[in-house]
Amino acid sequence: MANIAVLSLNPALDVTYKIQKLVDDEKIHSFETRFDPGGNGINVGRALKDLKQRLRLAVF
Repeated sequence: MANIAVLSLNPALDVTYKIQKLVDDEKIHSFETRFDPGGNGINVGRALKDLKQRLRLAVF
């Protein structure tokens, strides 16, 4: 298995809100908020890890 280097030059923070329902013209209230690291490099690294690949992730 090859070692893979992933470089993430523009990391981001992905925010996900869970809601019960979505109705037009009503205020939305979330019951759960999730914060995950994101960005192209981080997402590629996550996919490679799921595929059981060995990798090094560098974030700048």
